[in-house]
Amino acid sequence: MAEPTPIFATLLKQWRQHRHVSQLELATIAGVSQRHVSFLETGRANPSKPMVLALAHSLDIPLREQNSLLQSAGFSAAFTEGKLDEDSHAVFRKALEQTLAHQEPYPAMVLDGQWNLIMANDAAMNFFGLFIDPFAALAEIGSPSEFQIVRLCLHEKGFQPYIVNWEELVAMFLSRARRALIANPKHATLPVLIDEILSHEQAPEDWRRVWSAHPAPAVQMIMQKAPGHTRYCMFTMLAHFGSPGDVTLEEVSVEMFYPADETTRQAFADLAARH
Repeated sequence: MAEPTPIFATLLKQWRQHRHVSQLELATIAGVSQRHVSFLETGRANPSKPMVLALAHSLDIPLREQNSLLQSAGFSAAFTEGKLDEDSHAVFRKALEQTLAHQEPYPAMVLDGQWNLIMANDAAMNFFGLFIDPFAALAEIGSPSEFQIVRLCLHEKGFQPYIVNWEELVAMFLSRARRALIANPKHATLPVLIDEILSHEQAPEDWRRVWSAHPAPAVQMIMQKAPGHTRYCMFTMLAHFGSPGDVTLEEVSVEMFYPADETTRQAFADLAARH
């Protein structure tokens, strides 16, 4: 009976095929021979730690999965996964706090790799409070520990009743989840989120189509408490740390909301003045 292929060899081949890169192309980018790549993928050769990192970098593998690839080859993880409240990450947390503060009077929030809210500015919390108590809503929903923001938008106990363009917005979440899964097919929970969205009782059939024929330049989030109340029309911008060497910093993102019309701009200014 043939010996089983080592886990590293299997993972390397899976990543290479997922990126649609040939052995020759990978070898050229990583600066090794095609023969060596072939031997690594069949388990006939064992990689050094620098070789694992070179191949992972060449395939643009996320840092969390690079750690897994290293461990599958018998090496320790190369990238830390610190917490933002640790002293080692104080300078990065300060940068996030400054970004949130500079965004006032418009909402901004910091999300982790599961799109959970981990920081927010006053404008965001005041804006959310116009519609629901998000923490009470999460408790009623079941306080999911992952994808909090998306699930609040999906649930009738959350923001769903107040999102005017709900189908369009959730379709954007679905598109983002699909793109993130393409970037990291090893992500453990993105398929769960995609299934939740597609199985929603109000999900239209066209959500199952991966691409839109005529995508808008930017998807707006339109919210209104009730007819006659202020209608908030916003678009968002995402920001990430450049060239991070830490799993947490690579996965964290800042989502900043901007008014899409003058009415919304004035409404945010008035909301800030009241608080």
